[in-house]
Amino acid sequence: MLSIIIPVYNSEKYLADCISSVLAQRYRDFELILVDDCSGDSSVSICESFCRADPRVRCIRHQQNQGISNTRYDGFVQSRGDYISFIDNDDLVAQDAYAVMMEGMGDCEMSIVGAEVVEGDAVASRFAQLNGCRCGPSETMEGRAAYELLKSGRCSYGDIGGPWGKVYARSLVERTLAYTLQYRESLPWSFFEDNLFIPLCFPLAGSVVLHRYTGYLHRGGGLSSNKRPTPYLYGCIGAGNVVLDFYREHSFCRLYDLYVGPHLVYLQSIFYRIEHFEDDAEKRGCYLSLLESSFARYCGDCLRSPCSSLPEKLSSFLFLRARPLWRLLVGQLVLARKYR
Repeated sequence: MLSIIIPVYNSEKYLADCISSVLAQRYRDFELILVDDCSGDSSVSICESFCRADPRVRCIRHQQNQGISNTRYDGFVQSRGDYISFIDNDDLVAQDAYAVMMEGMGDCEMSIVGAEVVEGDAVASRFAQLNGCRCGPSETMEGRAAYELLKSGRCSYGDIGGPWGKVYARSLVERTLAYTLQYRESLPWSFFEDNLFIPLCFPLAGSVVLHRYTGYLHRGGGLSSNKRPTPYLYGCIGAGNVVLDFYREHSFCRLYDLYVGPHLVYLQSIFYRIEHFEDDAEKRGCYLSLLESSFARYCGDCLRSPCSSLPEKLSSFLFLRARPLWRLLVGQLVLARKYR
């Protein structure tokens, strides 16, 4: 059986459409677990109405807000399926998506459809188009090779870097959590997110199948799009360090080289946000210190990496050695940088 898990938080505007897109799937053998993270709007009522209407739907409710990683994890703990999937509570899934992913699973540990980021009024029309699309050819490869493809910028399968748009073998999720759960206290926003769980999950997968099919619609915005620093953004500092150390310890040399340059540019984006938009003096001091030490630790590797681009190397060098010039020439340019 497939367990589909949706973390829910204050999503009354989009939640019913999200759940309805799951229940309309051509693939029918699944349970849907809705985990409400102490919403303050009508999200709980929406969840409960779907629970009453469909026996495949179950609801879990947090009494205190715990963040998306803990919410996703609690859904996983309560799940019964041998296969696992995650959906964000404002996203939409094309009606053939799970049929495509489950039919392609075979002996693979992860089956992936492409995701497309859409904003505003274009969501409804684009979703209607996706429901009329057919699946193209699929490609099976090692999980590490798939993530190298993604980080190299040569991936032609859409956005595959989020925790959504995938079906995982339960054993793969458990194997990845064996590494990331130790950071549940220190990185509570990251241990089951795209900045820590996904970079470890891909290389731990023996094989994955990529489907040339856009089956997942992701609404624009999200945790990394706000100018003001968020817990997610602060978690990216430590999560990136964990990922790079993991790659080094496991001799994933090409992944390390592909990851270090973009990570340092993202650290520069976080630095700019802290410097310009963080009003809490204690947070400023704490996270600027952590960021500076992380940057100094990995900058040399970025400059030596054959995979780091010239802009990544130049901005990193200026940030470390000529900060006033970096502020003048680079600072605001990295503000728009997102994690993936």
